[in-house]
Amino acid sequence: MRPTWRTVGVVGVAVGSILMAAASGARALNALAAPALIALLVSVVQVFYAGRPEIDREDPVPGHPGESRTVELTVDGGALARVTDAVPPGVAAEGYDRRVTLPATVAYDIELGARGAWDLGPPRVVVTDVLGLFVRSFEPEGTATALVYPPLVDLREDDAVARLLGYDTATDRQAFDTIREYAPGDPLRDVHWKSSAKRSDGDLVVKQFVSEQRESTLTVAAGATPGHDDAMASAAASLAVLAMDAGLSVGVICPAGEVAAGRGQAHRRHVLDLLARTGPGQPARPAREGADVVLTADEDGVTATIDGRDHRLSLGPTPPEPPEGDGEQARTAGSSGDASAEQEVSR
Repeated sequence: MRPTWRTVGVVGVAVGSILMAAASGARALNALAAPALIALLVSVVQVFYAGRPEIDREDPVPGHPGESRTVELTVDGGALARVTDAVPPGVAAEGYDRRVTLPATVAYDIELGARGAWDLGPPRVVVTDVLGLFVRSFEPEGTATALVYPPLVDLREDDAVARLLGYDTATDRQAFDTIREYAPGDPLRDVHWKSSAKRSDGDLVVKQFVSEQRESTLTVAAGATPGHDDAMASAAASLAVLAMDAGLSVGVICPAGEVAAGRGQAHRRHVLDLLARTGPGQPARPAREGADVVLTADEDGVTATIDGRDHRLSLGPTPPEPPEGDGEQARTAGSSGDASAEQEVSR
């Protein structure tokens, strides 16, 4: 517990009143000193018994760089407080510093930045009394993870990828298979307007047709030298998503682990989760030898080895470099130190 600058003023009033009482009698003491001393006592008791707040929060929905998410945390307690969440360098945030009356739910928006798993929190809670005379700082446990997927690039114009996924073979447009979410570049004639109109989010869905490759399985093994894992993850994610959209069952192997071949939105999320967390390195030799595509990222770019032939992929703009620090490190944005944060809550 620490006093604020207001406390200095109140103490000054009390001391001055006592000095005045010595010269003018007890009436001056009762008029000024007594209320000041009572205010100090009440403030101390209120802050002392405020108790340690508890935090309840959930992870925001994962997404790709540039997408926005809302972060919510519920703080219990029964006092005035300033709640400042710890924001990692991998996301941009606004409104993470709030003055509230506990219990309260604090919500703020973040913009996803560099690929990775970024820790949000723990928050810093500075409680104060109604007069702002004393503050008490807490750092209750309560973190969440902002998972940023690799950026996706369009590989449909790549000749080697087109041959691999069967884009150069005829597709039976009479054999309707299923519907999926619209992706940039899909022809408007494939939009399933009736299903799109029923979606509450307003997003379009397109028809997917049976192709010669529909029952195929594609295994992608990806590795990278240090400093080039972002490019590797972006290439692997782009190829895997494109292959799943083409109807293939896709498995991914990378330095962080493996996701067995599968289809569907849940499988897509598992693949992107894995590639969001992976770092540099190479999969084991047996995995590389058994893969249909081997991706290798280094200072020269990303090379795809397909059927024993090396092919340089064009990924377009380079994925954003991660900021200094990592997902395990976070900074309490907007705070210039413990003392200044505690003084600010009483203003």
